[in-house]
Amino acid sequence: MESKSEFQIDLLDANLEGSVRAYTLDDAWFAAIDGLIQHGAVQTEVRCTRASAVGYDFTIHSEGTVVAACDRCLADIELRIDTTDRLTVRLGDDYADDGDVLTVPEQEGLLDVAQPIYEFIALSMPLQLVHEPGMCDESMVRTIAQYQPARSSEADGETDGPDSSEPPRDAADTPVDARWNALKDLVNDKLK
Repeated sequence: MESKSEFQIDLLDANLEGSVRAYTLDDAWFAAIDGLIQHGAVQTEVRCTRASAVGYDFTIHSEGTVVAACDRCLADIELRIDTTDRLTVRLGDDYADDGDVLTVPEQEGLLDVAQPIYEFIALSMPLQLVHEPGMCDESMVRTIAQYQPARSSEADGETDGPDSSEPPRDAADTPVDARWNALKDLVNDKLK
């Protein structure tokens, strides 16, 4: 992603401590990132809370909504975002991201906050993005059910899928690959 100058913070600025920057993240911004989030309307505030000889602490607060694809039916799902995160930055010789501290080259002295903002928003989303039960795209759910392999509970006569008209499958009716039988014989020989 090409960063706009508005997302670059001059770490060598003497007035950096206590400064606040506000950003409006819209569909164009999320499209430029080209990640998991497809659309959004998020207000973000970046505040330099502390500057010391060691580095800088930034508090990043993002609030709004984002749109991503549902993991189950691939239809859009809208999520509410409200996250406050901390980013610690220090000046050094080379760029490095140690997880806890981001090191920016001192001769450059510019921190691009666009990527950290996006990452904090993405990390605040649930691991599994799915609609509430019954809210997924019905045509996609039917298509998935058509190609989904049988579950072990279906072999016992219990079904949790939309099509319960199929007779239950019996494990004895399923042919076993001869290679598995050969492996079983090896295990049985070792046990004797």
